[in-house]
Amino acid sequence: MLNQAALDQEDKQKYINIIVAAGIAGAIIFLAQDVMEWLLGVDFENPQAGNIPPAIIAMLGKILPFLRFIGGGLIVVAIIIAVTKLSLAVHGNHDHSS
Repeated sequence: MLNQAALDQEDKQKYINIIVAAGIAGAIIFLAQDVMEWLLGVDFENPQAGNIPPAIIAMLGKILPFLRFIGGGLIVVAIIIAVTKLSLAVHGNHDHSS
């Protein structure tokens, strides 16, 4: 982990960019099932017979909930890292000014 003195403005901006990217990626992954259902017109939780082969619906029905779990985890980790790193930066700046 970085100490408070090592977290200068450039490092702080890098962490913010990484955290924002992880949050956006997590949100996209989390919403993948809803987007696929909308695009394909299939409810993977209650599939109906349609133009899409049942094997593909079954496969996506297993993969997409797992991806939702991964995306939610990415969002939570990004928030935890953001709070930790930015609180270190804020406390580090206050310690240097006093």
